[in-house]
Amino acid sequence: MAKTPVFIGLDCEDTFNHESDDALLRLCQIHSEVGVPLNLFTAGQKARFLRLNARDDVIAAMREHDICYHGNFWFEYPEPALVYGVKYDWDTALAKALSIEMPGLNEVAEVTGQFPTACVSHECNHSPATTHAMRLGGVRAVNGGFGDDMPHNGWVMDMLFAGRAKRTVGYQGSFAMAYDPLHPERVKPTVDPEAELREFQEAFDRQLAKGHDHVSIVGHPSCWVCAEYWGLYDCDLPFRIGAEFGPVGPFPQDRQWRQAVMRTPADVEAHYQWTRRAAQWLASRNDVEVLSMKQYLDRHDEPVGQWLTLAQVKDMARRLLQDFDAVRVADTTVSVADALFLLATLGEHMMLYNKLAQRLQVRRTLGPVKAVPEMTEPVTLTRANCLIAARAVYAYTMAHGRTPHAIRAHGVNAGPAQVLMALAQAFSRDELPEQVTVEPVAGLPKCAEFPIFQNATASSIAAPACYDTSAMNLQCKLQSWSYRPLVKNA
Repeated sequence: MAKTPVFIGLDCEDTFNHESDDALLRLCQIHSEVGVPLNLFTAGQKARFLRLNARDDVIAAMREHDICYHGNFWFEYPEPALVYGVKYDWDTALAKALSIEMPGLNEVAEVTGQFPTACVSHECNHSPATTHAMRLGGVRAVNGGFGDDMPHNGWVMDMLFAGRAKRTVGYQGSFAMAYDPLHPERVKPTVDPEAELREFQEAFDRQLAKGHDHVSIVGHPSCWVCAEYWGLYDCDLPFRIGAEFGPVGPFPQDRQWRQAVMRTPADVEAHYQWTRRAAQWLASRNDVEVLSMKQYLDRHDEPVGQWLTLAQVKDMARRLLQDFDAVRVADTTVSVADALFLLATLGEHMMLYNKLAQRLQVRRTLGPVKAVPEMTEPVTLTRANCLIAARAVYAYTMAHGRTPHAIRAHGVNAGPAQVLMALAQAFSRDELPEQVTVEPVAGLPKCAEFPIFQNATASSIAAPACYDTSAMNLQCKLQSWSYRPLVKNA
């Protein structure tokens, strides 16, 4: 019987409560002793906090698990992705993301001694441009998504998406107590380990019964020692911005953060008690396997620089004409963006050498980042127009690393879908025809109907007031062009 992968992710981000360092140490030790790996989504601020506090004991314990990335900043942003992701065009937003996140990514690697395997964006700091920046920085997997789930885990933007949406079980139990500033003397009662374990087991089994291809278990180390989400009363403050997403000003240097309300020692120990038993229970099951993101990535990753024969590319073209979607080719899968670039490369090679290339290398390509035109009338392209369109796609993709949202071939306007279908018609034949006609076709592939693309959202409890997510939602939806299934799910 196939075992369902389970990922336990801890978001390590608390830089105000020193007790959270002790919680992170204890949790790493518990899971090492039980033999259950953790995925430690570590913020740059947290890594710097551990180094400043000389917590080499915590860092040593973290190294026994998989280090992942949770953004450079948590509270005091130079500019949150929710702002720059909709305020600027794609290239400017990407440059912002690289300038903010690459130092944090490399600092987490330096402090922990591991380069992060995966990333997950937190409440305030996600955008498609930020996700792509992670890929450019060398991160290969995402334990998140665009706000909803996919039928199966797969590749989007050349990153392995194993999302949390609708697949999550809480690992924190009933840690929370509603803090009231008028009654700070209130103390959270000690939890019942038996009841906490039972509730976790029941929640896990309900999630497992849904039949998803993985389950995510999520927690925050702070919640093992704090009786509230730390920073609850401060989490909206990074968005002190002007009208229409004006400048984000620096925080005053005398900003005072209130420490979270602590759990009692007895309550903390009771929480660790049921956590250990939960980890042991997961390890004992024969229907699930608890994995690190690195283990899962290694299982599904593919060799870089794969080549296809001309016959395989022609067969790909014929199948695209039947089904406008990602397709299995040889020992890999290609997104429609990948397929368009393959056919464009074939046209470019013909223009340069007056013959078709016998072998073509797969290049993983982003989808467009602007709205694609919806063509309601048939589009006819001559042989020359097909080759001109192929050259345009090839040149644009090589220059920008993504699919163009619109193409013009000597007076003929078309979207990438029309050009893809035109080139698929032309190159699926033994000889290029004098002209091809493309009937009206949807601007997005069939997989765009997946909830992850259809219901994409940039919402956040800490978003700016009256935040408009439409621009970012569209960018997420357009990345259906870059979706391809795992080879095992193709």
